[in-house]
This record gives sequence, structure tokens and C-alpha cells, in this order.
Amino acid sequence: SSGSGGGSGSGSAAHVPAAAPPSDAEVRAMGVAAAAAALRAHGSVSRVALAACGRLADLCKEVQNRQAAADAGAIEAIVAAL
Repeated sequence: SSGSGGGSGSGSAAHVPAAAPPSDAEVRAMGVAAAAAALRAHGSVSRVALAACGRLADLCKEVQNRQAAADAGAIEAIVAAL
């Protein structure tokens, strides 16, 4: 029955992220697509989720960024992080 975990392995190694979560300063400097990607990748890290949601909110104050945010999957990423 070994290997029945969908190939994800067992133990803590399965929970190591592919990259370290970005700092708050890095998130604040991100554009729409990067902030959405950071939220998707690290939405379970509450600090990153809060920073990325805040950054997306700031960016979407500008009308021209709203469709880009939707196209980048920001809405789904925000809902998944809730």
C-alpha cells in the first residue's frame, strides 16, 4: 500500500514550499499578476495573504488594473485564502 498518497510522499517534506514566502516589502512592490501569484502560492501564510490582498486592493483602486487582476486569477486566489 506504499505510494498510495498520490505521489505526494509522507512526512514534512511534502509541506516544504517551492519557494520562500515573499516579505511584506516584496509584496508591496508587486504588480497585479505577481501579487495574485504570491497569494496563490502562499495564501496559507496569513502574513502573505494579508499583504497580497492589501496590495491587490490598492492596485484595483485604479480601474485599469481590475480586469488584469481578474485575468490573473486574483478573485479566486482571494476566496481560496479566506
